[in-house]
Formats: sequence, structure tokens, C-alpha cells
Amino acid sequence: MSDAIGFIGVGSIATAAVEGLVTAPGAAPHVLLSPRNAAKSRALSERFATVAVAESNQAVLDGSGTVFLCLRPQAAAEALRPLRFHPRHTIVSLVPLPLSALASLLRPAQRAVRALVLPTCTERLQAIPYWPEVGELHPLLERLGAPLPLRNERELNALWASTATISAFYAFLETVADWAAARGAAPTAAVDYTAGMAHALARIALVDGTDRFARLSREAATPGGLNEQVVGALRTRGAYVHLRDALDAVLARIEGVPPIA
Repeated sequence: MSDAIGFIGVGSIATAAVEGLVTAPGAAPHVLLSPRNAAKSRALSERFATVAVAESNQAVLDGSGTVFLCLRPQAAAEALRPLRFHPRHTIVSLVPLPLSALASLLRPAQRAVRALVLPTCTERLQAIPYWPEVGELHPLLERLGAPLPLRNERELNALWASTATISAFYAFLETVADWAAARGAAPTAAVDYTAGMAHALARIALVDGTDRFARLSREAATPGGLNEQVVGALRTRGAYVHLRDALDAVLARIEGVPPIA
């Protein structure tokens, strides 16, 4: 069995993960891709010399030691059920399902972890939370970001649910930029300024302390000022309560998946 890194499923997250792995400092690993998404797999193999496309998903397993599962939850059972795993396989699941839901489909592989990887892994911009801790995976995950081993799967599920706010985050910025443009700002200026403001504010938030967001919010909301007016209006209308409710629903969806036979 080869030491190649295999990918079952080649969607947007897998594409970003492959790019992150092979462009990180140091020797690029050999990567073996599922052929199912032919266009994405072919594009990656043509772009990177150490990336190849296997003839089948089983060929990915046969030629790999570590295997990334990058499947939609709805498609996981159909894709995994026909496959024959090996005890030597180390499985890195990027599927938003509990490990227990996939366990019967991964046997007899003896090591399986869940990792939270976002498209920003191409730039290694943030931590890579994963569970359970497997020290031998650190060098691999370091090619995608800063490995962050977690205490339990509940912790991982909560962080995973938080990623469901990405689209809402961009929609928030879109609303701000569109509003500014509708009130007289040039559209390009509105978009560029809004994006730059978000980037700058996020950088400032990269400091120590679990109270950082509350503190920064208080500091920005000068009594009687403009920020106090807007955040007050949002709170009065229950915007943040609705956000918590939406996240609770996402977490329940992630945790409520029964084992797949």
C-alpha cells in the first residue's frame, strides 16, 4: 500500500485541501483523487505534478495510506458502502457527520478522525480543529493550518455548526455595501471599503482572551454613538437571538444523524 494521500470525493473543500497540501512549504506529498468529479480531479492533476486521478474509489484506497473523505452527508453511504478499507488506513473525515454514523462503513480501518477544514486552508489562515487526537497527523494537518486537537466530539460539532454562518457573514457585508451604494457611494468603493473594513476588524480580533468580542463590541459602541445605535437596533429586533436559534438547529442536525449501516 502506497503512502499517497487519497481523496474520496473531490468537491470545493477537497480541491482547496489538495491545493493546500501540495503548495505548503516542503516536499509536496503524492495525492490520489477519486475520479467521480472528473473535471475537478483532472484540473488538479494537470495543475500539480504530484496529483493523480485513480480509476475508481477503490483504487484510491488501494493506493493510499491516509484517506480524506470529502463527501456530502447525503452521498456518504452510497459512496462508502461498496469500498474495502484496510486496517492500515488512517481516515480523515471532512463529512459533517459524527464518526459513529460512519463507523460501520470504515471497518476494518483502525484510525479515524474528523477534521474541520475550510477553503481558506489553501493559505493556511486558521486552525484545523480535529478529534480525536492522533499525533502522527500533525505534520499533515500543518500543511493546511495550525492543528487544533479537541477534547471531544461535542466540541468539534459546536465549531462545525459555527461554520454555517459563513454565507450569512457575506450576506451581511453585501447588505452593508448595497446600502451604501444605494445611498450614493460608487458600487466599487462601497464593496472595496466594506471588505477592507471587515478584514481590518477581523485582524484586530486575533488577540488573546475569551471575552475579546464582547470587549471590542463595547469599545466600539460609544455611548450615544453610531455603533451603539445600530447594535441596539439589532438586539431590540432579536437579530442575535435568531442567530443563536439558527445555530442550535444546525447543531441538532449534525448531532442527530443515526449510524449508517
